[in-house]
Amino acid sequence: MAINGWIFSSLVSLLLFPIIAASSSQNQVYVVYFGEHSGDKELHEIEESHHSYLSSVKDTEDEARASLLYSYKHSINGFAAVLSPAQASRLAEMEEVVSVFPSHPRKHKMHTTRSWEFVGLEEEIKSQVKTEKSQSLLRRAKYGRNVIVGLLDSGFWPESQSFSDEEMGPIPKSWKGICQRGDAFNSSHCNRKVIGARYYLNAYENYYGTLNSTLDYRSPRDKDGHGTHTTSTDRKS
Repeated sequence: MAINGWIFSSLVSLLLFPIIAASSSQNQVYVVYFGEHSGDKELHEIEESHHSYLSSVKDTEDEARASLLYSYKHSINGFAAVLSPAQASRLAEMEEVVSVFPSHPRKHKMHTTRSWEFVGLEEEIKSQVKTEKSQSLLRRAKYGRNVIVGLLDSGFWPESQSFSDEEMGPIPKSWKGICQRGDAFNSSHCNRKVIGARYYLNAYENYYGTLNSTLDYRSPRDKDGHGTHTTSTDRKS
């Protein structure tokens, strides 16, 4: 049976990004949120504006650039950066800034056993008797055809047959992502099914220090198997 979707797998070692705080009592990770994008700026212009805001509260341009951990340029407009409480307060007072809030280190439980209920498909199936089948969620979504699925988990094991791209069509032209290299992982591990993969460690290492490579991979490769399980389950057909 043909598989009709694509996967973008992301590695977040132990914690979801970037909900993590810095270890220093003075400096920690803050998220600066500007709201939705206006749509009139290129991605590089958005990131440069984030650098500009940081430069206004940092002593030097180099310090400003080094403090930026993540620049959010797609779904929301904002950034995560290492700031002092005073610097965070100065940014919060700016008219364009919607909110500034600290990130807090917290671990998240993995959710696997209630997937159907969690996404509402259990109720959907029960209600199909009373609803036109053409109006069902799966039917309206064309059973996932031509959908790029993004997953945030512990990564994936590329050698698994679950990620074979046999019978897959070409990668959508709209895809602009990357296949990030790392420990035991290179760009050839992506294919026409797993079309991109990234890992996010900046905020994690800012709080906890350098990742222990004996416990996890510095790459999208899965160490504990959870991401491989959920990713392969998500795109089964």
